[in-house]
Amino acid sequence: MTDEEVSRPAQVSGASGLSDFALRVVIAVLIVAVALALWRLRDAIAIGFGSIVLAVSALGLADDIGRRTGLPRRYALPLVLGLAALVMLISIAVFGATVAAQFNELGRKLPESLRLLEARARTSPLGADLVGRLEESMMASGAGSLPKIAGAVLSALAGLLTYGLITVFGAVFLAIDPGRYHRGFIRLVPPSQRALYARTLDRVGETLHRWMVSRLVVMVVVGVLSSLGLWALGIDAPLALGLTGAILTFIPNIGSVMSAIPAGLIGFVQEPIMALYVAVLFWFVHFVEGTFITPYIQDEAVDVPPVVSIFSTLVFTVLLGPVGVVLSGPLMVVSFVAVQALYLEEVLGEPRAPAAARGLRAWLAKLTRRRQRRSEPGES
Repeated sequence: MTDEEVSRPAQVSGASGLSDFALRVVIAVLIVAVALALWRLRDAIAIGFGSIVLAVSALGLADDIGRRTGLPRRYALPLVLGLAALVMLISIAVFGATVAAQFNELGRKLPESLRLLEARARTSPLGADLVGRLEESMMASGAGSLPKIAGAVLSALAGLLTYGLITVFGAVFLAIDPGRYHRGFIRLVPPSQRALYARTLDRVGETLHRWMVSRLVVMVVVGVLSSLGLWALGIDAPLALGLTGAILTFIPNIGSVMSAIPAGLIGFVQEPIMALYVAVLFWFVHFVEGTFITPYIQDEAVDVPPVVSIFSTLVFTVLLGPVGVVLSGPLMVVSFVAVQALYLEEVLGEPRAPAAARGLRAWLAKLTRRRQRRSEPGES
């Protein structure tokens, strides 16, 4: 065998190894490029996810109406959309002027309350030190002084409103022809896994619909109770503050704390002791909501532990910014159900865990078991 024949396989092996290395480099570069593109497009992705959430909710309501009335989805869906638009128009016509005036009043008084709170804090050495450190931190980050926070919040709300309008229009088009997008997504999955992912999508959609309905009911209850309580306490702009509290309640756990801050600041401007009364009011409202309302209406919707909910809100906020705060609840639900269905149950073989009874449902279940034990023979 000549030297040329011996060196030829080595050359072929070296060329093959070089091509494999080049292919791996190209794949790594493509992965990094896709990750950077997704990061730059995170707002658009978040808006698309919001449209999906609203579309799933509308389709779920249409299916509920169809089961109760026998209407096909093609007729029930326009009914749902029309009723939603009608409720919105009636709400704007009846409460629009009052709410707008009260929000204008909040925009004027919130900076005043922040300045007053800052002045009160500076009267003590500890408070002055905390205010100074906070101002240094905000100046270093470019946030400015405390009163400028209100302007930043209003600017963020304006951006969220714009995103909200785009989300609504996207949801309408998704709801009109959901099967087209469902089939398109399933085609991206290997054929052997398509049935599993189709079942998981159906389960995610059903759970997300139940969760959205439960949050909507909770928001309405919190808004009504908060507005009535603030009106009874004599707090300015009770309707606007109650509406703000209802909207913030959409954010699990953290939203209940955030909802009390604007009302507490307005009460502090009127009279410092009123801030304490407002805090007690919101604690009572969310105690009633968490103990009696949410456990009863949530039923078999996903039961996410509070710690997971809090940290997921933080994670999605860091990843997506203000939009992540609003969508942290639905993102958390989708992630939780997907992990359960695709990993815990499919990979590990764990059985599907039943929803835990809490609050009023737990109390009723305990009462029922106690009555059953008393009715058994031999029980006194």
